[in-house]
Amino acid sequence: MEQSWPPTTSTALGLLVAVVLVAGAGSLVLSATGPADPAAGTTPATLVEPRPGENVFWPYTSTRRSADGRTLAINLVVYADAETVRYFLTERGDATWNETAAEWEDVGPDTGGGAVDAANGTVVDWAGARGATRYLYVHNYVLTEPGPNETRRPYRAAPFTGHLEPNPGGRWIDETYQLHDGTYFGARDHLRLYESPFESDDWVAVQAHSDHWDWFRLRHTVHATDGTRDRLEAEFMGEPSVDTVWRMYLSNRRALGSDGWATVVDFAGLLGVPNLGSGLAAMGLVAGRDAAALARRRRSGGAPAGRAFGSGGARGPGSPTTGPVVAARRALVSGLLARGWLDHERSLFVVRGLSYLSLFAALFGLYLSVRFGGLALEHRFADTSPKVIAALLYPVLALGLPAAAQVFGRNLDPVRSFAVAALGVGSAIVVDYQSLGVTALSLDVAVHRVGIVVAIGVLAAGSVSPRASTETVDRLVAAGTLLWVVLLLAPLVGWL
Repeated sequence: MEQSWPPTTSTALGLLVAVVLVAGAGSLVLSATGPADPAAGTTPATLVEPRPGENVFWPYTSTRRSADGRTLAINLVVYADAETVRYFLTERGDATWNETAAEWEDVGPDTGGGAVDAANGTVVDWAGARGATRYLYVHNYVLTEPGPNETRRPYRAAPFTGHLEPNPGGRWIDETYQLHDGTYFGARDHLRLYESPFESDDWVAVQAHSDHWDWFRLRHTVHATDGTRDRLEAEFMGEPSVDTVWRMYLSNRRALGSDGWATVVDFAGLLGVPNLGSGLAAMGLVAGRDAAALARRRRSGGAPAGRAFGSGGARGPGSPTTGPVVAARRALVSGLLARGWLDHERSLFVVRGLSYLSLFAALFGLYLSVRFGGLALEHRFADTSPKVIAALLYPVLALGLPAAAQVFGRNLDPVRSFAVAALGVGSAIVVDYQSLGVTALSLDVAVHRVGIVVAIGVLAAGSVSPRASTETVDRLVAAGTLLWVVLLLAPLVGWL
């Protein structure tokens, strides 16, 4: 026999839900009240000189044409033109980088709202067709004056957003192209490359980072920067076409994961390829090629269809004793008794253990099926917009998890059901991050994932039991549902 509800169960779980909500609100407050950015405004105040005598840039990217949209740090500078860098990274014999097609740069462009922290990546806009743009500010060296720590500052700020006029003060530019190595719905190394708009310059600024697709946020989340820079540094070292590789301090440690240093690569020549300068156009090395190397992406199993939230969730004494899971348990008990393999008490013990195992397996498998299903669909339908894939699999996560918690947790002990369900989802989250190579999370994302574990556990504990009062069940289901809905909406509206 399953034990009856302890009188303090609903109170304890309700308090746990309240603690998660308060912790989440606290993390948002801490994020919103961070140190003020002294570079806020239209024109950045501190610029760096990538090459002696050439025009200068702000060592960060921005979500908008303003310094208050600061995101990630520039961490690589190459003394060459953009096509030379493109050829080296994508066309040499052992190249693994691929140019990112417009529809695969991200699900949608930046909304133009408040500043986005580097850990938060891009904000989704389902109406947009192109990926999020990040801007870099470039300023005329002549119209700057020396500043502290080998930086420069503009003394005639005249930013341009349209055609580059002769001898302007400065200009916000978007990336020349993007490169990636990895999977869109998994983890990838991602590069944004910016070629100076001044014809006299011979440098390309690169923002290199590693990110992963977050199914709750429906966008990419940056989890490392310096590691990707180090990978590029190693690729350039020892190449015959590269003269020197060294590091320059850009003092841009305010961005996520940045140590303030940028790798500088100086090409000795044109990669040893005859007539490279004139042959690039003939070889088709221009921006906008589709990501043909998506065929190298990992193959994995498909995702199951999601169940509607709350299916079979009628509550009240006497209503919860039917359903496929309960019927399967009864059939198993009857079979064990009919064959005389176990007595009635041992049969119930075996079935109860299998019931908890099925609860764990259902939540664990359902969570991971979304990740690996996305990878499989990405590989199979490389020409399909990622919006379509995301729209197909997101309901499996949003509706399937709470439905599975209630269906497989039915008629089980609430405390044990909470523990098993929380363990199932929590283990899946850990395995998911390990498969992506993610080793660090921001505070708000970590609190959100803890909330996911608690919400699913509470929903499983609130699954209908014939010995539970309607009032107790309603309270738990209401608390779990409220927490789940809040946790679904928070990432989508940019709170994380």
